[in-house]
Amino acid sequence: MSLSSWSEQWEILLVALILGAAHIVAPRVKGLIKYPERQQAFGGGLSVAYVFLHLIPSLDASDSVVGPRIYFVALLGFVAFYGLDVMFQPPKHAHPTKYHAYLLTLCLYSGLLVFTLGRNLPPTPILTLVFALSIAIDVLNTDLEMQDEYGERFVKRGRWVLLGAVVIGYGLGLFRRPHPAVIDLLTAALAGFMMFHTATQVFPVSRNNKFWAFLAGIIAFALLHVLLGAVD
Repeated sequence: MSLSSWSEQWEILLVALILGAAHIVAPRVKGLIKYPERQQAFGGGLSVAYVFLHLIPSLDASDSVVGPRIYFVALLGFVAFYGLDVMFQPPKHAHPTKYHAYLLTLCLYSGLLVFTLGRNLPPTPILTLVFALSIAIDVLNTDLEMQDEYGERFVKRGRWVLLGAVVIGYGLGLFRRPHPAVIDLLTAALAGFMMFHTATQVFPVSRNNKFWAFLAGIIAFALLHVLLGAVD
């Protein structure tokens, strides 16, 4: 294995370790947050910027086998989770079907992020570290939202499932590269979920005096995106 390949593997391992650490420390971080609504709004800004600056452009660059049909998959992802949300309104909001669907989606998010990182690694190790910390904040914010909605069920089991997804994503990436068409389809479904999640969870939190924290999250991710050279 060449020196550049070893460097790449160490950088991917670094990202996996940081994301895994976010899942592990989430319950302890929750008690340290003095302004939870501002933190949620800031994390929501990161999520919105991630959708518009990363996920949607990645659909534009989807594999030629899938082509424009990729957006139908994203639409199906949005509709599927909208349907789940409508079906399991309170007092059924904690129904296992909804919980497991959200958990599966977050597993895909964490696992795919690490699994596909070798295809689009930042140009330097320092930028890889910055990227990993930014994504870890978004992961941490999502874990805290799941903890608020599902409580000890997520803390005792769910977050460890997400940690396992990071480990599996890293392990699979060591042995083989994913087929681009498969990754594009999964990313499209994930984009649909993220858009729905943004519309229903992020915007209500970000109203009124929380808008500035929301805007700060968007600016932070946008600056990072430019720094990583993802925007021409």
